[in-house]
Amino acid sequence: MKYEKEMIPVLTEYLNNQKGYSVITNELDSGYGIADIVATTDLKGFNYHPFNNIFDVFLLNNIPSNKPVSFEDIWKMSSYSKKHLKYTVLKDYIEGGFLKKDCKGYMRIRKLKVDKNPIIAIEAKLKKWKEAFFQTQRYKKYADFCYVALPEKILQNVDLHLFRENNIGLLAISQSKSVHEVLNPKKNRDKHDLYSIFVNGVLLKNSQPAT
Repeated sequence: MKYEKEMIPVLTEYLNNQKGYSVITNELDSGYGIADIVATTDLKGFNYHPFNNIFDVFLLNNIPSNKPVSFEDIWKMSSYSKKHLKYTVLKDYIEGGFLKKDCKGYMRIRKLKVDKNPIIAIEAKLKKWKEAFFQTQRYKKYADFCYVALPEKILQNVDLHLFRENNIGLLAISQSKSVHEVLNPKKNRDKHDLYSIFVNGVLLKNSQPAT
């Protein structure tokens, strides 16, 4: 393989056929780094929502569920113009069943939660394994399992202890384009639920056929 982009279909096939990940997206921007591949097993029956960005998730989470708040108070929490907030963001919250509006203001009526579907994030590099390692550290914000993928011939240069110590998995791609799991990470216990909620929404949106 001469280009990193050639690694992506190989890894996608591996995730789908050998690991059972059926919902797969490339170049996913979580608001905390862009991973080459992000995947989960299945989103059928899960109550995720395709938010426009991670900031919308944090804003919604800050709206109280026990008392109504005014539009002005929500606007002060955000960095949006009043027009965008009212006609795009709050409209999306209401249509998604998260928010209700009455004469007293707005109140959150739906809890934000993460289901049990696992998220895997992969950073693929031809040579720069240290760069991939540090990029992958960021994906712990939302992923249950984080991996670096490298050509097999590069493994002799890799500090495996560094990967084990930081709970980062390692995948090796051979010249025949087979994938071998060199290091299998433990499930990440430090992920941030709001980032996971946003990423699941992106995965859901990308898994649906365009209308």
